Amino acid sequence: MLFAHDPQRFIGQTEVACVRFKGADVVSYIDRRDLRGPLYQLVDDAEQFIYRHMKVGRRIEGFVGIEYREYPQEAVREAIVNAVVHRDYSRRGQRIRVFMFDGRIEVYSPGPLPPGISLEKMRRLEPQSVLRNPIIVGVFRDLGSRYIERLGTGIRRMALVMQEHGLPRPRFEEVGSEFRATLMGPGERFMEEMAARPGWTEGLNERQVEAVLYGGEHGRITAGEYQALVSVSDVTAYRDLKDLCDKGLLVRHGKGRGTYYVLAR
Repeated sequence: MLFAHDPQRFIGQTEVACVRFKGADVVSYIDRRDLRGPLYQLVDDAEQFIYRHMKVGRRIEGFVGIEYREYPQEAVREAIVNAVVHRDYSRRGQRIRVFMFDGRIEVYSPGPLPPGISLEKMRRLEPQSVLRNPIIVGVFRDLGSRYIERLGTGIRRMALVMQEHGLPRPRFEEVGSEFRATLMGPGERFMEEMAARPGWTEGLNERQVEAVLYGGEHGRITAGEYQALVSVSDVTAYRDLKDLCDKGLLVRHGKGRGTYYVLAR
């Protein structure tokens, strides 16, 4: 399970099913993968499956463009890690399922919560560290904080990063013989928020926004760099950069071939 190339050949229930459904119901799907490999690889592959189907936008903070995903990476990983390290592996014929819908992600882990773990305490974000699979947990801890940071704190951390992302706390439920963690997304609000840009971008075309962001990241920008960045002629580059200077966003330095532009402070 932990180190074999294909443990599913011998322990079929270690497979993880990942499905991106169309819409909000289990009716038809857009993409599906049945993941195989050692447990740590299942976590990585399930995480990448979700990222591949996430909406991605870019916030502009100050003069820096920051990529902003529909769900926080840390919360998605924690939900998947919890399922992989804490599921009941004695249940044959049951797999971990990672379902992505429009507006939410559901992670199903076979088996009820182990004795000593309270669902109510979990919902109150109280630390609990009863282990069903101590050897698996130990190996994941040895793999580093990417998988498990500190025992008993993952649920609280998941809730915190969801709230920091402007999303509700995760929902935890026992559904029949399974445990389900649900991450609610922003839905249509996500793209609306991405479209809401700070005031300095008003009146600029997309090329000029790229110029300012490039200048913020690299400290300066030349006309030649701008031409290569946005694929425009030297005349258009001159006009765009001059307009940015006139608007007080860039300051021109040097003359002739030595001309470059920096952000106005």
